[in-house]
Amino acid sequence: MFPAPPALGTQVDRMGRPAINTALTGTFDPTCTKATCPAKDAYNANSSQASWVGDYQKNMEAYLGIYDGLDDTCGNQPGFTAATGYATLAGVLANDVLWLNTASATCQQYLSVELAALGVPNTDCGGRTLTENTLDLTYNILAGTLTPATLPATSGPAVNGSTAATKAPSTTFPYLAAPQ
Repeated sequence: MFPAPPALGTQVDRMGRPAINTALTGTFDPTCTKATCPAKDAYNANSSQASWVGDYQKNMEAYLGIYDGLDDTCGNQPGFTAATGYATLAGVLANDVLWLNTASATCQQYLSVELAALGVPNTDCGGRTLTENTLDLTYNILAGTLTPATLPATSGPAVNGSTAATKAPSTTFPYLAAPQ
């Protein structure tokens, strides 16, 4: 006989796509401190998938405009058009779910399903592996420096040479790598 599963407590984090909340929610909010940020905490605690886009899209659109200027070229983020501005990308990112294309047998590109929805052609299944450099890829998308021409064959290595893992994960659960 197995014991009953533990009762779940209050949801404190959502991690479908790392860095989205960090980059696009309350980033310049003066009420945020090192210990807490009401906007980020609310985003993490929101468990209603049906309301994510409505609750966060407009706020994320404003922050996307800031990131878009980092490479001195505004309007080059995936999904940006003069007619819709940042709404399409904000709508895709506000729905904090990691999408998978189960029809694809190639799974080497983090956010590939999301990028395909934004007009970046690819046939990868999406999702992410333990060696994905999710932070580097996410910030390159936000800054508009990741285009179909620069989309790496696999997102394991750093796109712009920054934060790739240096040690492989173990092949058994919980798949932890040795400390860096």
